[in-house]
Amino acid sequence: MSLKKLMHTHLFVDLSRFILLILIFSANPAWGSQDSQAAIFVSEKETIYITDAKLAKRRPNLMLFSCSYGAGHKMASQGIIESLPDCTIHMVDIYEGPLRSLDLLRSISPQFSNQQIYNEMAKKEQNRLLNFMAKIAPQALLWQREKVEDLLSTYVLRHKPDMLISCTPLVNSMLLEVAKKFDIPLLVVTTDIDISAFCYGLDSKCAFENPQKFRITVPYAEESWKNQFGQHYPQTIQKTFQYSFGYPTRRVFAEQIEASVLEQLRSAYEIKNDENVILVMMGGNTAQAAQVYAKLLLGMSEGEINQIVGNNPKRSKIHLICLCGDVSQMANHSLMTQLNQLNRTHYRQNNRVRIHACPGTTKIAELVSLPELFTVISKPGGSTVNEMIKKKMPMIYHISDIPLDWERGNMTYGEARHLGKHFQTSGKMDGCARAKLAGILSTTFALHHQMQSNSNLVPEAKIDFSHNLRTAVHQMLR
Repeated sequence: MSLKKLMHTHLFVDLSRFILLILIFSANPAWGSQDSQAAIFVSEKETIYITDAKLAKRRPNLMLFSCSYGAGHKMASQGIIESLPDCTIHMVDIYEGPLRSLDLLRSISPQFSNQQIYNEMAKKEQNRLLNFMAKIAPQALLWQREKVEDLLSTYVLRHKPDMLISCTPLVNSMLLEVAKKFDIPLLVVTTDIDISAFCYGLDSKCAFENPQKFRITVPYAEESWKNQFGQHYPQTIQKTFQYSFGYPTRRVFAEQIEASVLEQLRSAYEIKNDENVILVMMGGNTAQAAQVYAKLLLGMSEGEINQIVGNNPKRSKIHLICLCGDVSQMANHSLMTQLNQLNRTHYRQNNRVRIHACPGTTKIAELVSLPELFTVISKPGGSTVNEMIKKKMPMIYHISDIPLDWERGNMTYGEARHLGKHFQTSGKMDGCARAKLAGILSTTFALHHQMQSNSNLVPEAKIDFSHNLRTAVHQMLR
């Protein structure tokens, strides 16, 4: 039986308990105003290089540790690689590469892996179980600390990088020991706004003798971040924090999109001149959630639609675009079909709302650059939240029951900074749920206008991650 079919059976709860035990003991856990920079600015036109023992200049060899728990780490890795075109970067999936032997589940059944199980459970929004495992599994990793460090040391010694970069949580205290052993720099690039998972295992004894060789990035300004997330770290660890470093968003999210590209998107997605656009961006991960949002919008009254978009007769309708992921997969194709069929069912109570389900796309940055698109509905994952901040696009943070603990900080920060609002789905399509969603959409509609018209309203969007990364690498390699 395939894993996806198994996820739909009544045996899944029992299997989950078994997997929980495997995960706990396998140490391959599942997580996941701008400050001035007192640093040397290394522009993209200036080459980063190091001088070897023979005084010859060469490209630095960097080892970038990432993982496949969710898509966010891959997107962050892309942002890092795009920022360092003059470096040779060896990207490593830490759990598929050096720590692969720790995956006991794979050794028992080669067709499964901890990462695969995690991603399938995330699709089913088994958040309570994932949160429970996330409290236990990290300790299991530390129980095997010596073995983990040996595996990482062997891998690093084989490839001999000049510097380590990690965008992987939980393992950085062990990576630090490896970096100290070989006297090479380690830069931890965090991919959640709450960076606690990236500092796991680090304590006052973990300081590098040369502080220039160990740094931890904090995406945003100290004054907006520290009160929420920065109170419990030892002083020695806080000294390594690089505030206002930015988030490793993909380069296209910092670029201006040409008008011709926007026109092509309007044509491709059949966006009409009188429509305001909402984007649901959860792929096939949360099919039920996408249907809940579609049904709630279709059932809204004239008054609720007016509450959301105002009384502008020139743009009075709502076009809900639902991205359904890879529709070559049967479940995603079925979701797309079901969503589009809702336009012809009893759920549609208002002709001013249209549901448009379509395949996933790589053109997210271009889509959210459309001026008529006023909010994105998605889980509060690190890359999604921070890429929307970069585009000054307000979000509705989707949670079904409870958020994942490591994503909670992204949502907390976004709400505290008036960058979005959360909506908790209960599966109900009643009047209370519609009224609540209408109120939240009305808020994000107003936020979008404010954020796009006032360049100073979202200082986080101005932070230049590439600038800061290049500066840090340049300094740490000197």
